[in-house]
Amino acid sequence: MEFLTEWTQNGKHVQPEVAAKIKEWFGVRTNPDGSTSEGLDDWDISRDAPYFGIEIPDAPGKYFYVWLDAPVGYLASLKELLNRRGEDYDAYMADPDLEQYHFIGKDIITFHTLFWPAMLKFSGRKTPTKICVHGFMTVNNGEKMSKSRGTGLDPLKYLSLGMNPEWLRYYLGAKLNGKNEDIDFNPDDFMARVNADLIGKYVNIASRASGFLVKRFGGKLGEMSEDGQQLIAQLREQKDNIVAAYENRDTARAVREVMLLCDRVNSYVDANKPWELAKKEGMEARLQDVCTTCIEAFRILTIYLKPVLPQVAAEVANFLIVPPEFFADVDKPLGKDHQIGEYKHLMQRVDVKQLDALFEAPPAPVEEKVLPGGEEIAPTITIDDFAKIDLRIAKIVECKPVEGSTKLLQLTLDVGEGRTRNVFSGISSMYKPEQLQGKLTVVVANLAPRKMKFGVSEGMVLAASHADEKAQPGIYVLEPFPGAAPGMRIH
Repeated sequence: MEFLTEWTQNGKHVQPEVAAKIKEWFGVRTNPDGSTSEGLDDWDISRDAPYFGIEIPDAPGKYFYVWLDAPVGYLASLKELLNRRGEDYDAYMADPDLEQYHFIGKDIITFHTLFWPAMLKFSGRKTPTKICVHGFMTVNNGEKMSKSRGTGLDPLKYLSLGMNPEWLRYYLGAKLNGKNEDIDFNPDDFMARVNADLIGKYVNIASRASGFLVKRFGGKLGEMSEDGQQLIAQLREQKDNIVAAYENRDTARAVREVMLLCDRVNSYVDANKPWELAKKEGMEARLQDVCTTCIEAFRILTIYLKPVLPQVAAEVANFLIVPPEFFADVDKPLGKDHQIGEYKHLMQRVDVKQLDALFEAPPAPVEEKVLPGGEEIAPTITIDDFAKIDLRIAKIVECKPVEGSTKLLQLTLDVGEGRTRNVFSGISSMYKPEQLQGKLTVVVANLAPRKMKFGVSEGMVLAASHADEKAQPGIYVLEPFPGAAPGMRIH
C-alpha cells in the first residue's frame, strides 16, 4: 500500500486527474481480527468457467480476469521481439536509461496503475516510467459509437475507402491534449481541418514554390534575403515550445503552433506573390529568393509535424533530397545551390463522398434462410391432395440383397391385404437385410407398380435423407411406434 500510494501520487507516473481517480480506490478495510487498516478496496480478479485465459492454480473452474494477466504479455512480446533480433532481454531491461510508457483507455486504469506496477515492483522488475491514459472517442458531437447505427469509426473500412491514414493521425493529434478527456470525431470538422490545414495551409507552401524553382532554376535553391531570414528565424524560435508540447503529449498544442507558423509563411507568400514575380522581367533573383524561403520554411514545418505525419515527412525528405530529419536539423538550412527534386502531390483533399460512405449505416442483416433437411418445404397442398396418398403400415416379412445391384434391397411386405407385396428400395448403403427383417415401416400403398430390371416394385417404402447427400450422408427408414399393425392407414 505504501508503494502504490507513493507511486501513483508523486506526480511522475500518471496524469493528475488519473491520480485523483486512483485515490478513490484507497480505503479503510476491516481485518479478520476486527481491526482496521488502510488498503485497497476489494476487486474481483477472477472469472468462472467457461472463460478464456489462464486458469488459477488449485482453483478448478476459476480463471484470472484477462486484464490481470494481459499486461504480462507486453513484456513477453518484447522478449520475443528481442529474441528474434538476437538481443538479450535481461540486459535490455537492465539498461538504466530504458523508459517504459503505456498508452491505455480510461476503462482499464485499475489494472495498469495498481495491479501491474505492484506485480512488477514485488517481482523485482522495473516499473513503468509513465501510464498515459486516454479518454474515449465519440462521433458527431458526443454520440457513442455504434456499429449497428453506422456511427462507429471502423479503421479497416476507413482504409478500404482509400482514405489517407495521415488524415486521421492529424485529426486525432489536433484534438489530443495529454489529459484523460474524451475526443469527438465530427465528419464536417474532419474534412475542414484536413482540407484547410493540411492541404490549404501546409502542403500548398511546397506546391506553390517548387514549380518555379524546378522550371526556372533547375531545382536549385538560392540566397535568402533579410525578410526571408527573419521568417525562418521566427519558425526556429518556436522549436522548444513545440518539442515541449510533444513531450507533454499535448499534440493539440503542437499542431496549433505549427498551423500558426503556416499562417505566417502563407502571409509571406501572399505578400510577395511569386506567381506575379515570375511574369516580371528582371525579378528572377527575387523569385528564387522567395521560393527558396518557402522551401526552407516548409522543411522546418515538416520536421515539426513529423511525429504526427511520418509518411508525409518521408515523402518530403525524398522531394527535398535530404536524409530523414529531426528536431536538431531545424537550425541547419539546406543552403544555396541545394538541389531539390520535382514536386509530386503529397496529399489529396478529403472527398465528402468518402465520409458519407465511412458512416453509412450497414445494411440490415440478411437472415440466413433455414432449409429443413437442406431443401425448401414443398408447395402447399390441400387435405384432398393429401387424401389421395394412401400411406399404410407394413411389416417387412423378408429382406434380401438384389443380385447385380449395389444400392437396392428387395423387401417382401405385409400390408394387411391377405397377400405380400414386392418392393425394391435403394437403402442397401445404410442397412443390412437382417436389420430390417421383422420391422414395421410405412409404405405408399397406392403408388402405381413400376417395372424394373430386377422385377416389379409394388409401392414405396418411406425413408428420410438430407438433400445434400455428400455433406450429410444417410438414409433413415421410417419405423412406427409399437402398437401399429400392418394395414393401418396414416391419416
